[in-house]
Amino acid sequence: MSKFQLMSEFLKDISFESPNVPELFFQQESGQAKMDINIDIQIKGADNNFYMVDLLIGVHSSLETDGRTIFIVNSTYSCLLQAEQTENEEELKKTLLINVPAILFPSAKMLIEQIILNSGFPPFKMQQVDFEALYESRQANDTAPDDDLLKSGKKLKSSKFKKGKADIIQ
Repeated sequence: MSKFQLMSEFLKDISFESPNVPELFFQQESGQAKMDINIDIQIKGADNNFYMVDLLIGVHSSLETDGRTIFIVNSTYSCLLQAEQTENEEELKKTLLINVPAILFPSAKMLIEQIILNSGFPPFKMQQVDFEALYESRQANDTAPDDDLLKSGKKLKSSKFKKGKADIIQ
């Protein structure tokens, strides 16, 4: 792992939408919800080994029966950091795509869970994410060369993670 100093972490953007409320709250029967969770990581580099890492999380819940949307949450939780100078670009890439998102995830997870709860829905708990497995999956599926993706101003993305069913309507 490359050494780095976390300068700051912050919520960059968050949105919540529940287009079928209050109709969903008035339903008599419980419904099974389908939950899709997408995770993406974007990195922007700057001079002097400064990087901004964006952890983008999207949660889309819909009814399995008719596909109506229950809610959608999109967030971008970010950090600014300075990495120690290294010649090993692969090690730096792994640090930025595995270790840094693992630090950011608990705060982003808490914000998403809280906004869903505060919007009148039952408690929702996101599972921990294995960012190393995400990285390995991306590497296995990626055929394009990415030798200079960490250069100044370029973006680097990881793969997406999806989760299955969850009980969300009581």
